[in-house]
Amino acid sequence: TWTMGWEYDAIFPSTQTYNGVPFNLVKDANGNKVFYEGTLEIPVNVYGVTNAYTLAASYCGYYGTTIGKVEFFGSGDGYYSVDLVEGNNIRDHYWGSYNNIIDGVTAVAAFNKSPGHAGFDMQLYDLPNTFLDETLLNVVFTGYNMGTAGKPWLAALTVETTPVVTPVPATLWLMGFGLAGLAGIRKKFKQ
Repeated sequence: TWTMGWEYDAIFPSTQTYNGVPFNLVKDANGNKVFYEGTLEIPVNVYGVTNAYTLAASYCGYYGTTIGKVEFFGSGDGYYSVDLVEGNNIRDHYWGSYNNIIDGVTAVAAFNKSPGHAGFDMQLYDLPNTFLDETLLNVVFTGYNMGTAGKPWLAALTVETTPVVTPVPATLWLMGFGLAGLAGIRKKFKQ
């Protein structure tokens, strides 16, 4: 219901890919598209997470204001927290009179970010190596209700794991051939 909010209707619900990362955009039981007030705990339960991505923006954001945070909790010692700071990794959803700047490193444009339109950005989280051998149990999104200084909202979360490298059959054949060759060399030296 915020300025130009109807522009989101075309993509909810659906699966969208932004900057090569897939997101499942859904509505909750009440028909809401985004979470924007208080704290939301998102169960993840994925092992070996290396990166996470959110789709988020703010309402009435002012440059430099810390308006929330995103926390990652692992099954062991894994913990990581990132503040949501206007002008750094989050900006106002409507390109108008509020903060329209992100750093382009920890957040990049995703949906419909152009003057006079509504949209959101993709935040990028490079998790510490601690999470490589742990299960990411949950992610907690907290919005500080800063009133007219900014309220963050979350539309989606995606996590990425370390790819498991499995040898292809040709590689196995070459490895077997190499081992047979080593066995032949060893036998030759024994004689």
